Amino acid sequence: MRVAQSPDGGKAPVAAGGGVFVHSRMLGILPLECPVQHYDWGSRSALGRLLGRPASGRPEAELWMGAHPMAPSVARASSRRVPLDRLIAEHPAETLGRAARDGHDATLPFLFKVLALGKPVSVQAHPTRARAVRGFEAEQRAGVPLDAPHRSYRDRGHKPEVMVALEPMVVLSGVRPPQEIEAALTAAGAGELAALAAPACGEDAAGAIRRLLRATLTLDGAAGALLHRRLVDGATPDTAEGALLAELAEHYPGDPTVIAALLLNLVELDPGEALYTPPGRLHAFVSGAGIELMANSDNVLRAGLTSKHVDADELLAASDLRPAAPARIVPRPASPAERVYPAPAEEFRLSVIDLEAGGRFTPHGPEILLLLGDGAHLRWPGGTLTLRRGDAVFVPASVAAYEARGTGRLYRARAGSGI
Repeated sequence: MRVAQSPDGGKAPVAAGGGVFVHSRMLGILPLECPVQHYDWGSRSALGRLLGRPASGRPEAELWMGAHPMAPSVARASSRRVPLDRLIAEHPAETLGRAARDGHDATLPFLFKVLALGKPVSVQAHPTRARAVRGFEAEQRAGVPLDAPHRSYRDRGHKPEVMVALEPMVVLSGVRPPQEIEAALTAAGAGELAALAAPACGEDAAGAIRRLLRATLTLDGAAGALLHRRLVDGATPDTAEGALLAELAEHYPGDPTVIAALLLNLVELDPGEALYTPPGRLHAFVSGAGIELMANSDNVLRAGLTSKHVDADELLAASDLRPAAPARIVPRPASPAERVYPAPAEEFRLSVIDLEAGGRFTPHGPEILLLLGDGAHLRWPGGTLTLRRGDAVFVPASVAAYEARGTGRLYRARAGSGI
């Protein structure tokens, strides 16, 4: 990333409090250094390929672009560096704009990611905001460290999210209709579980699915491994369900949570297609790579298919298990150069800019831009930046407008209607 003019408008940076380095009244677009999360399910090649840099040789699961305190990006101006969460806390009005003036918390409302799968991961759900607050405060009172592996709530936030495929993706999302689940379990030789999937007298479909999941997720090791083997052996290998069961079983031998292949909707996303996941929706990522934008939270409740902490009771309590079709999102044009993915979340808005068309863009709050193209040139009052593939920048609310031109796509994460 090349800075053609100083991002602080040519003013000399000042150091205060051990690292504040920009004049707040002239805060410009800032290059970001973004951390990679090396979770064991990450791809060893996809993230490097997408970002145009050599792979590290380790699993690279997620690139985080944002200000979450667990792994904030680092903003650069001249030769100085500061974590983005700290910069926002010390200059809330200039970075967040209206939200800070209206008395909101001085935090970036969204977290932007690139996700790359090397193997399937986590039957999971994200809590609602009210449940996240209760869970976080309970673990705080219990003295559970924020970075403890067995911690379920790492912040007070909920986590609606939208995923846009960069490469073909396979995702499990939402509970299938009960009759489809019964048929799939019966065909796989698990008739006793099929009976649990049928609502009892006075029970709704969600109650039946909760009962089925509880019976499955509370099995001891031997019984769980036996169910795992029965499901895999009973599945028809030339069906989508059978092939998925076999894939999950290969990576997670003995885990009865492979039953998710029969319980959840199978979604295949081509590049550019998108899926929305509201809080409480049961889902799992199977394969592929994509852009993910979510509320600024790291709260994940897991049932299985993971080496991380599993809290089946909390997941069952937090999940909305009513049958639901996958929430696909169709992008709509916002201008000749930009398409928006209209997710029903107040914290964020995701769009993609065609840099060949280019144009002038007006922020209405903070933004993060990620280049997945050959090159981009940004210009705003007081500075310019030249970006290379994989570069990310922070656009503070104090930047009234900027121009973007180049080659390829620029992904634009910004605050939504709630800010």
